[in-house]
Amino acid sequence: MATALPWSSLAMTAPYSVHGPLAIQVFTISKHRIASLKHLCGGGTSTFCAVSALVWQCTCLARRLPPDSEARLAFPADLRRRMSPPLPSRYFGNAMFWLGVTSAARDIATEALGSVAGRIRGAVDRMDDELVRSAIDYFEMAEMDSRPPRGTLRQTDLHITSWLGRPQYDADFGWGKPELMSLAENHRGGVVFLMNDDDGAGSGGVRLLMCMEAVNIKEIERL
Repeated sequence: MATALPWSSLAMTAPYSVHGPLAIQVFTISKHRIASLKHLCGGGTSTFCAVSALVWQCTCLARRLPPDSEARLAFPADLRRRMSPPLPSRYFGNAMFWLGVTSAARDIATEALGSVAGRIRGAVDRMDDELVRSAIDYFEMAEMDSRPPRGTLRQTDLHITSWLGRPQYDADFGWGKPELMSLAENHRGGVVFLMNDDDGAGSGGVRLLMCMEAVNIKEIERL
């Protein structure tokens, strides 16, 4: 199931909330392993869908969610080219919605990785002008707060934000290109950022910046 999710639905409490220390881990997937992962997920699968499917599946397994619980993945999607007519190239500012995919935890944990990636790709493909405008109408009628919720997510939820394609290593303030691009801080469990592992040398890999429950981070790394 794919939807444009309002912030309030992402912040709901649930029996599987977690309280405890968090851990921040950075994983690097090489260019060759990204290619193998995309091949495993099927032709035409994007890097974002393939990596997100892997992270979601590993997270569900590591968290040992009850099989019948509802696992939810949410991610921001750019709507500039999804509207009719598209937003002009000179448009400046945020133009994104949070899309969501939900399924029984057992399905995400046991399905072939290509099937999980297909669920994510389906959510992206269904974001069209009609969905965008109906979501805008809903937000306006409900007078919803557009700010993201604070605090750690419940264990059934995962948020993935893609920074893939951002030219962060092109910045040069006069003393050369940056050696490393990362988050200044992150204190929200259940949140993952994806970015290119270019380090200015064009390695072509992907870096995962993950903030997760400390009790589960090692199992995620093993998986």
